[in-house]
Amino acid sequence: MARKRPSRTGGTVVVLEHRSKILADNPLGDPAQRKLGVWLPHEYDSDATHGRGRRFPVFYDLVGFTGTGIAHLNWKPFSENVAERAARLVRDQRMGPAIIVFPDCFTSLGGNQYVNSSAIGNYADFLLDEVIPLVDREFRTLASRDHRGCFGKSSGGYGAMIHGMKYASHWGAIANHSGDAYFDFIYRADWPNTLNELGRFRRPPRKDGRYTNRVGSVEDRKMAQGLDDGRVRRFLDAMWKGTSSPWVKATP
Repeated sequence: MARKRPSRTGGTVVVLEHRSKILADNPLGDPAQRKLGVWLPHEYDSDATHGRGRRFPVFYDLVGFTGTGIAHLNWKPFSENVAERAARLVRDQRMGPAIIVFPDCFTSLGGNQYVNSSAIGNYADFLLDEVIPLVDREFRTLASRDHRGCFGKSSGGYGAMIHGMKYASHWGAIANHSGDAYFDFIYRADWPNTLNELGRFRRPPRKDGRYTNRVGSVEDRKMAQGLDDGRVRRFLDAMWKGTSSPWVKATP
């Protein structure tokens, strides 16, 4: 088991609070006041080379279901959180310095998939129209799609994939790690339970009327007489006689 050794160039974690107009009055009644975690690399406040005017690309971490963005900044024994891992990769020159953003898109159902939903809330709009402009305004970012990407695992991976397809004007790169997919397969076992639940709200079955399922029986033919202008009777008579196309052979 590896010992945990803190990095001397671990960067800086900043937590902002933002009140969302988009999430206000969401269908679940979840809070519109959200915390936004931001990790700044060591180079962000360094005077060396480029000085404090340097701008950085931005990565957005979309967490999986039951998670929240700021949880990826929690201290972990014997392992690294996302910020510590990024600091190590930058220090080892395996990636360039970048800002990482940890948005809070948690819901009372356990999360969402970073899409707009009439049942949960417009979390795609929340990210695109509120979080991204806030980060670009508060930090020295390279504020264009060519220097902005999102990544995620599980539901976060699905969100990254959907954002890459639907909102390519905002994202220059995405990474999908074990993203949700193949829904017709993974939810197939739930369909019987779903249908049983929907069946509880089904209208009560109607009672048999004067016409039963015994099409062409003598009783049906007798019932048809006098009920209309004769078309039903002629149709049943034709079926009773074995005619394959009763509508063609029936005459006024």
